[in-house]
Order: sequence, then C-alpha cells, then structure tokens
Amino acid sequence: MIKDPIIIKTNKDINDLNEKAIHKFLIEMLEQRFLELGAGFALVGHEYKIIKDNLTYKIDLLFFNVKLNCYIPIEVKNRNITAEDIGQIEFYTHLIDNNIKEKYHNPSIGLILVKKKNQYVLEYATGKNNIFISSYLLEKI
Repeated sequence: MIKDPIIIKTNKDINDLNEKAIHKFLIEMLEQRFLELGAGFALVGHEYKIIKDNLTYKIDLLFFNVKLNCYIPIEVKNRNITAEDIGQIEFYTHLIDNNIKEKYHNPSIGLILVKKKNQYVLEYATGKNNIFISSYLLEKI
C-alpha cells in the first residue's frame, strides 16, 4: 500500500537535512507528487495539533486515506527507528481514535518515515499490525 522507499529529491546537501527540513520537502513533494505516498491519501494537516488535558501534541503529518477509511498519522525521523518512535506513533493513533475519529472510520494506521528502517524494532516494540515503517531516500537534483 505504501511505497518504500519514498524518494525525496532536493538540491540541498542531503547530509545536513534535519527532520524539519525533510518535513518541509515532504510538503513540497505533496504539492507536486502527491501519489508518491500511495493511493487514496488526503492531507488533513502538517504539524497537526491535538489538545488534550491542556497539553498540545503535534503530529508531523496527518492524512486521511479514503480507500482505507482511516486516519494515518506520519512521523518523520532523520535517523534509524527506535522503540520510542513506535511508542510515539502508537500514542498518536490512540489519540486520534479517541478524539477525532468517527465511529464509521476504521482504526488509525501509524506510519514512521525513517532514514533507515529496522524491522526488528517494529517487530519487538509492538504486537500490533497498524504501525508501519517506510524509509525515505534523498536524491540530490
């Protein structure tokens, strides 16, 4: 369903890009090549805020997939994945499911977009099948 790797083309030095810069390039990419992520994605927002108990949580990118009928929060990491990243995206899927998802929507699917993925971290950090990891590949143009 989700392409892997997602190719992000930039004219910047790819070794100096931080998460915020990658996030910016993803937004720019979406304007030009929205289907790079896969089919049925609709952008709900970037740095999407959910306020709960006077705390503000910001999701890097929040999509709704019309084919899957569910929200898809995406977190961008410019490093290898960690167990903490899994916990963060699981928290966001629960936050969405309990606060903005409608009853007729399917449960949220979390996606972590990383520079280098480690399937073992996903396998051992979660027993759920609603969290996915996809890598990105930066190409200098």
